[in-house]
Amino acid sequence: MPKVIGNKSLLIFLFLIFFPVFPLAAEERTVGEGEHVGFIVNEGKEVLKVNLIRPGQTIQIDLSFQWTSERGKVDWRLDDQDGVKLRSGSQGLSEMSPVTTDWTSNSVPNPRAYILTIQGTGGNYPGEIMGQYTLRLSLWDQNDVDAGTDAPETYEKALLLPMWEAGGYRYEECFISGTADVYDIYKILLQPGYSLNLKAKPIQWKGTQKKGRVRWEFLDKSFKRLKEGVCPILLTTPFTVRVLRPRVKIDSKGAVFYLMVKAEGEFSLIYSLEAEVKEGR
Repeated sequence: MPKVIGNKSLLIFLFLIFFPVFPLAAEERTVGEGEHVGFIVNEGKEVLKVNLIRPGQTIQIDLSFQWTSERGKVDWRLDDQDGVKLRSGSQGLSEMSPVTTDWTSNSVPNPRAYILTIQGTGGNYPGEIMGQYTLRLSLWDQNDVDAGTDAPETYEKALLLPMWEAGGYRYEECFISGTADVYDIYKILLQPGYSLNLKAKPIQWKGTQKKGRVRWEFLDKSFKRLKEGVCPILLTTPFTVRVLRPRVKIDSKGAVFYLMVKAEGEFSLIYSLEAEVKEGR
């Protein structure tokens, strides 16, 4: 017995016969901070570009979906400016929870731009509008040691800590991330006859992985490691170091030291730096 085709299936069948199906062109637009709304199109792509990323800037993406179709899903992907995948995921009609993800550029900056692609799949026919998405986009700047930017990733460009004079210093907004901002490197100049007490401490962890740690290294001007330490994720064990710069008659220059902070794992961390510089011990 011939199979009976329902009215809805018949319409789709006739549409595909009389209207040839070609690949849908991607809809591209440049977006900035704020809220953006678009359609979820079956076999269609919406490409959203975020440009002019500053050094150490974090992009936060919140995506929610509202469905009008009875079937289908949405695939999303976050790439850097060269098309290298950073994050990706899929969500179907039964999954109503919003998508939240982030990525942090380093001091270069790299990434210097982001590309977010949203594509509908699994619908009834190409070009079908299956619903709409709402994107909330936020960009957050870094403020390592109140410098208004990200501490660099190399010793040659290390961020100088303003600790030349005797006194107490405290910085509570230092930030590192296991995405692109893996390293923070600081440079310290210590006057002859002065001592330094330095403490680095994890303040706020963000991440769901149970494995991961922050690594601290304190080095001299020849990059010889004088002291190192690690703190596992979610703990707040401080790293402390004490050093004295002896007074030498023929050397009036300050001694050079480096502090290296490294994220080992996919998490982000706000940490503090405290220091006391004084003459003598």
